[in-house]
Amino acid sequence: MMVFILFTIWALGLLVLFTDPRRTSIRWASATAFVGSGGFLAAVIDEIILPDWAGALAVHPEWSTALRVLSRCVSALTQDGLPYAFLMFAVHSCESFSRKTKAIIQYAALIPPLIMLAITPIYPVLAFNYRIMIVWVIPYFLAACALLVLQYRSEKDPLVKKNSFFTNILIIVPLFFVFLFIYVMRIQNDYEAWRYNILVVVIQFVLIVAISLKYGFLGVRLRVEKRRLDSTLRALTSGAQIINHTIKNEVGKISLYADRIDAYAADTRQPGLREDAAVLAASSRHILEMMNRIQEQLRDIVLQEKTVQPIRVIAEVAQTLQPYAEAQQVSVLAELDESLLLRCDPVHLREMLTNLCMNAFEAMKTGGTLRLQLFLSKKHLVIAVADSGVGISPENLPHVLDPFFSTKKTAQNFGLGLSYCYNVMQKHHGRLEIESEPGRGTTVYLLFPQKRVEGRT
Repeated sequence: MMVFILFTIWALGLLVLFTDPRRTSIRWASATAFVGSGGFLAAVIDEIILPDWAGALAVHPEWSTALRVLSRCVSALTQDGLPYAFLMFAVHSCESFSRKTKAIIQYAALIPPLIMLAITPIYPVLAFNYRIMIVWVIPYFLAACALLVLQYRSEKDPLVKKNSFFTNILIIVPLFFVFLFIYVMRIQNDYEAWRYNILVVVIQFVLIVAISLKYGFLGVRLRVEKRRLDSTLRALTSGAQIINHTIKNEVGKISLYADRIDAYAADTRQPGLREDAAVLAASSRHILEMMNRIQEQLRDIVLQEKTVQPIRVIAEVAQTLQPYAEAQQVSVLAELDESLLLRCDPVHLREMLTNLCMNAFEAMKTGGTLRLQLFLSKKHLVIAVADSGVGISPENLPHVLDPFFSTKKTAQNFGLGLSYCYNVMQKHHGRLEIESEPGRGTTVYLLFPQKRVEGRT
């Protein structure tokens, strides 16, 4: 079991590191896992390797000594380095600190662990003074927790905020028990309480896998739902092209015969028959118009990218839709970063924003507030469209991106607006996220990857 736990922690550390090895906070998160695994490595050496290899080690006593020294060293590294590594993860995750401030904290915070190592005998017996250690270990833990919580509360990017919430839960809660069993319990002379950390690691691993599947953890997210939507859109695009071609051919025949019937009725002076022919012609035009609209929404999108100021596109859409706002007594509020430059397809961006704003107006039949936001987070350029309308029920929310799904009971709505927006964002290698609460409104976030931001004006 001890070996399994050790390899589980190492696997988690490597998994986290590979998500984004260039980010300093990710490297410190991985370091926290590897430093924290030292206690289990020491236990594997003391309780498995030394007893099981006793015969071979008796022949080579220097190997036995080397393994015991290694065991004491990694145990010392865990107990002395874990609080520091956790604090550094929190410090480098905090966007409000400048690079210089982070560097100062990083070197200043290293002083207590180094002093602790200097005054602690390591071999043959590791003998930390836990009453001294607790004086700086607990403040390090509390400071790290406070920084992570503050960073979560100040985050505006919904995707990053959701990820931060689950990251905090999956790191802070387990480490609370780890610190309790390693440091606090040893003040009470309970040196075996650390074994409870085995259960803590197992529970943490299960929760990380479960939450990563749905929400994400330190950037790890298995997008099963995304793949489902992508394959659905591809199938619909292909199917719509085939059906559209077939229906156009058949409707063309109906239209031709309607014209012939109309001509025959005119020659024979049959007004009733001419009315029937007019109904056929009108129905043909309606079917063609409907199929063209569906085909337009589901066609394979080809981007024509330009570097634009997204604030200008947003302003154009807001100006165009101002009559709708006035007619429905909707006040439009804007919080826009005017300096951002974005590489995107401005035509599709405008169409997306128009769709989202029209959805917002339809949700606010009796008036309300439409809020438009444009800002830059550490991962995305974010455009947010928020309304104070009726909101979306929890049972409908998971399906709003599905093609042809709509809660609007109108003949002109095909349920393709959000699917189109999703498709456009996928072409931009971005994301579309929706938050909604019945009775309090809906917010749709367009998340463009930061690599598409081409500076500021």
